[in-house]
Amino acid sequence: MIATAIHILSLLPLTAQILRREPQRDLWLYGSIALGIVGTIAVLSLTGEAVQSRGFSSALHWSELTVLFAFGGMAGCDTRQQVWRLAGYVGAYLLLFGGVAGVFESVNGAAPGQVEEQVLYSAWLWVHIGTSLVTYALVTIAAIAAMAYVVQENALKTRRPTRWSRRLPPLRDSEQMLVSYLKWSAWVLVVGIVTGFALRQVEGTSLWTVDHKMLLTLLGFAVICTLIWIHERSSLRGRMAVRFVLGAWLLLTLAFPGVRFVTVYLLG
Repeated sequence: MIATAIHILSLLPLTAQILRREPQRDLWLYGSIALGIVGTIAVLSLTGEAVQSRGFSSALHWSELTVLFAFGGMAGCDTRQQVWRLAGYVGAYLLLFGGVAGVFESVNGAAPGQVEEQVLYSAWLWVHIGTSLVTYALVTIAAIAAMAYVVQENALKTRRPTRWSRRLPPLRDSEQMLVSYLKWSAWVLVVGIVTGFALRQVEGTSLWTVDHKMLLTLLGFAVICTLIWIHERSSLRGRMAVRFVLGAWLLLTLAFPGVRFVTVYLLG
């Protein structure tokens, strides 16, 4: 419970960005991101959840940490698109994940499961884990940008901007973000899929055996590639692009923390 409390408190300043009259790239923004990173690392240290753990809460915590690093990098480097305006919504998303992880930790404790020893010392494992986390972080931020697009589009259609829509990135920026972040995630996911097959070779598992994780990952990759292809060919716009992004996020959520949840809590 102490770890969960520390984690949630560390994410509150980032979530509070949503209340700012005019979001800015300033010391408060970067300080709140840094505090969230420190708090997430602290909870990982207290619970002993290694990156190679097979637990559900471990998957949530490590994905949160990767999202924080990715968002911090984007906010600092991307000057053309106002990604920092999504800070409060990123914080709220992470706060939700942190709360869910805390509930399951209190009910059943952190799962101690680790990967097999022969796989643990394989370089393929660490590349696969890293690419999986980065892909999920990019798709997550793209999904948050997609939701910002929906809010801004509704405000423009009704010609009634709200205090919430005024704090979000402009409509064009949201659209560019959701597509560009998906393009990055596609390239990273290619490496993740290749290293996933390499891990099967190390484990002595058949390369052509399709489990739930592999199936959902491949479906997510297909959705991402379809969106990119249609966007390049016909300039896909609006709600259809949003549906593709949210569909990809849902499939990868089911493939990463979703499979961990089923394995730990349903199959035992």
